[in-house]
Amino acid sequence: MASGNKIAALEAKVKEIIKHSAELKRRTALLEARLQESDAKLARQATEARRWEKERAWIHGRLRKILGELELIEGDDDKDG
Repeated sequence: MASGNKIAALEAKVKEIIKHSAELKRRTALLEARLQESDAKLARQATEARRWEKERAWIHGRLRKILGELELIEGDDDKDG
C-alpha cells in the first residue's frame, strides 16, 4: 500500500505542475499582449515626435523669414531717418 501513496503523491505533484504551467502560459500571453500594446504605443509616440519636430522646424523657418523681413524694414527706416 505504500506504493499506492507514492503514486497518489506523484499524481498530486503532476497536477500541481500542470496547474502551474497553465498559469505561466496565461501570464506569458498577458505579458506578450502588454508588450505588443507598448510597442504600438511607442511607435505612435515616435510618429508624433517626428510630426512635432517637422512642425517646429517649419515654425522656426517662418520666424527667421519674418525676422529677416523686419530687419529689412528697420534698415529702410534707418536710411529714411
